[in-house]
Amino acid sequence: MSDRLLISAPAPASSGAVSRPSSPQGVYLPILLTCAAFLLLYTRSLIGPVIFFDDFQILTQSWTWQRTCDGLWVPQNEHAMPLGRLFCFALEWLAGRLPLLPLLTCLVGPLALLLGLWLLYVFVRREMGHSFYALLAIVLFAVTSVYHQAVWWFAASFAVLAMDTMLLGLLAAQRWRQRGGHLDLLLCLLACLLAPGWFALGILAGPLCCLYLLPYLVSRDPKGSAGLSRAPLRDAAKQIGLCLLPLAGTALFLAVSLPRTSDAILHTYHYGDQTAVEAFQPLVGLEYTARSLVDNLLLGLAGVSNVALPDWCVVVILPVMVAVGVWWWRQARDRRLMLLGVGLIGSAYMLCYSARALWPYSQMVEPSFARYHLLPHLGLVLFFCGGLPARSGSWLSLDATGALTARQRGFLYGLIAVCFLVQLPRGLLCASPTGWDQFTEVRAQQAALRRIEEVETRCRRNHISSAAARQALDRLDVPLSLNVIDGWDFLVGSDDPRPRPPEEVRRFLEAP
Repeated sequence: MSDRLLISAPAPASSGAVSRPSSPQGVYLPILLTCAAFLLLYTRSLIGPVIFFDDFQILTQSWTWQRTCDGLWVPQNEHAMPLGRLFCFALEWLAGRLPLLPLLTCLVGPLALLLGLWLLYVFVRREMGHSFYALLAIVLFAVTSVYHQAVWWFAASFAVLAMDTMLLGLLAAQRWRQRGGHLDLLLCLLACLLAPGWFALGILAGPLCCLYLLPYLVSRDPKGSAGLSRAPLRDAAKQIGLCLLPLAGTALFLAVSLPRTSDAILHTYHYGDQTAVEAFQPLVGLEYTARSLVDNLLLGLAGVSNVALPDWCVVVILPVMVAVGVWWWRQARDRRLMLLGVGLIGSAYMLCYSARALWPYSQMVEPSFARYHLLPHLGLVLFFCGGLPARSGSWLSLDATGALTARQRGFLYGLIAVCFLVQLPRGLLCASPTGWDQFTEVRAQQAALRRIEEVETRCRRNHISSAAARQALDRLDVPLSLNVIDGWDFLVGSDDPRPRPPEEVRRFLEAP
């Protein structure tokens, strides 16, 4: 096989990367400060944990093992989430008591994001050969509130779990590209199969892993010729086929999922009389994507949210952003990460906004849709970091040992502080569903959950089934459920129920 086939193993991580392994010297403190700054941005949701809106539907669907099995392929809106159903059952089993659920669910998003930071750090460090680039990536990705909803809202935190699984797939693809072991490629395929099982955005894992693995689009050999240009045709075709293998994971998930979920997804209630396919409008998605690049990604860097700039502002600012992006692309030495970043931004926004074309754009910039910016913000970070090695001869000089210099550590500490202060106002305002009466809502919800738990105990003690209890009791609207369920849907009831008239059941359950 030709030695010009850049994806053959072993291969360097990046043509512009430092080849020495990075030293851990000076790395731990920036990582700890990054994690601390991230957690402080979400302190409000952590000290006032609640479950909110869709959380109630998701949690009641997995409240027992039988319900979990029955609802394994029941979509939540457009999301076929079998892994999410199993995860919820495990979480509820771990909680043991219903009033503890808000505390555990509020930890899922932050912990999943911290896991994602570690995966992102490893991915960028391997790709670029120095820990400084990886640390810069996790600071820029973590110390922000642009995607705050994906962290504090349990129902949206499945997007973070899908992102984590996607990063595992990218790490496996990276190992295969560097070493050539087919086990790594199979692990990548497995990650691409599992990622959509958390959240619909996970369907992008296969295409994005392929985008990362197709080096002939972005990589060049030392003499400047395209990576596959002189490879024997058969070898090139084989390697391209292997690069496309992650798509098999996506295809396999769709083959298993669609026969079970397509009808429910097509007729999701918020599309009204239209099907999901009829409501999907790529041209509107493209328009919303262009505007979101300015209103959400660019302004989001400054901690600004809930602002839809006038059309003339977008027309002026967007070409400048594109021109800067083109310049950053052209000066880069290796564009693999940059291409992946562009893919993350474009594919995630196009998928989300095309599916939400029935909504006015003004609604898309509200905090209630902040979860849509998770992958695009990751893409922006990778695009920026991917172009940095071309600047290493100026302000970004790297230590020959691979360790961080004092100048780099100081820069990272300053960047963490600046990002935290810029993002803190939005973190305080948006990182919770409850508004400023947070603790009133927390106490009211806890009282309702304790009431459900008390009735559950009485059902078991008096041999009352959950159906009989629901029939006898008036509807219970749990605070912040927005009436999506009856609170009594959490009831399991007695394993040995006895027939009783509703009046007697009510007397047992409402007795002081």
